[in-house]
Amino acid sequence: MTLRRQITGLIAIAALAFVVWAGYGAFRTRRLLPEAYAAWDTGTLIVEYLKANDDRWPTSWDDLLTVLDSPGGADIPLYGSQAGDRVYARSLREKVAVDWSYDPAMIADATPVTRPDGHGFPVLWDGGDPNEMIREYLSGRDRGRQ
Repeated sequence: MTLRRQITGLIAIAALAFVVWAGYGAFRTRRLLPEAYAAWDTGTLIVEYLKANDDRWPTSWDDLLTVLDSPGGADIPLYGSQAGDRVYARSLREKVAVDWSYDPAMIADATPVTRPDGHGFPVLWDGGDPNEMIREYLSGRDRGRQ
């Protein structure tokens, strides 16, 4: 085999590897984006629920979604859909698990919002980590009381 053929073969293999890598990345991103939006929207709904209910933690999805019935509930931004989309909001339970027994007084490093399998989210939007959103709200609330 000539040097030219070897170089051409290596370039072809490298190009194929790049195409496979890019294709897998696009597939994985497309598959995980709805989950990332669902996590962000769940965090948003929980924070809005806490604000509307004297920092009382919701007891179920049905309880959490009552925040959409409140004045201004139709204006809560849902990044995976549009504000006030109740059908989308009800579908969040299929993509996100919430620990309904979580105690908001225990801010620390708790993760009350996870994937349905109990693991963390592999992809999150910057500022869209639901657990960080909850911690940030609760710690800000505690600073405001001092």
